[in-house]
Amino acid sequence: MNIIQIVHDHWIHILVPMGFVLGCYLDRKNDENLTAFRNKSLLFKRELRQN
Repeated sequence: MNIIQIVHDHWIHILVPMGFVLGCYLDRKNDENLTAFRNKSLLFKRELRQN
């Protein structure tokens, strides 16, 4: 069997795990961005005037 026939027969078994891995990667990158934003917000936090 050549590689094209294997991909044609088992495309669902290839694409679903690849999608899962890509989703996990993007989720972790998004968490890193949100963590950096949260730390920056705490750094520049100040109290407002009373009036």
